[in-house]
Amino acid sequence: MAKQPNPYAGPVSDNALAADAEARRRGRVMMFNATRPDGMDGWTMDMRQYELMREHILDMVTNDADADGTILLKEVVFAAQERYSTHELFPKGRVRNYCTFTKVDLEARGEVERVLGSSPQRLRLPNDGQPIARPSC
Repeated sequence: MAKQPNPYAGPVSDNALAADAEARRRGRVMMFNATRPDGMDGWTMDMRQYELMREHILDMVTNDADADGTILLKEVVFAAQERYSTHELFPKGRVRNYCTFTKVDLEARGEVERVLGSSPQRLRLPNDGQPIARPSC
């Protein structure tokens, strides 16, 4: 039986990559979503907020995963809210959405993957156990 493709995983289009490169020149990151046309959600996030959330998610998936290599998304989001609700990059203290949106973006970029069929939702590193290296823009 063939493995079912993950609809939340990339790759995204060349148009999305070009839009991201342009956004990064402005200090922003184009948010990707593999379920959207061209893989773009159509909005950007401040690059500093994005990088902090990206680092948080990858750190938790790498260092706090269960023995099976997965972690509950709700644990990742809860920890982000606890750690960063008073951080200067999030002056209104609302971190949950930033974490969730960044997680969707990282799925589209192939840096984390959603465990299909898990409920509640779980995350893991891609099959080789390492996030995919991103080209610098």
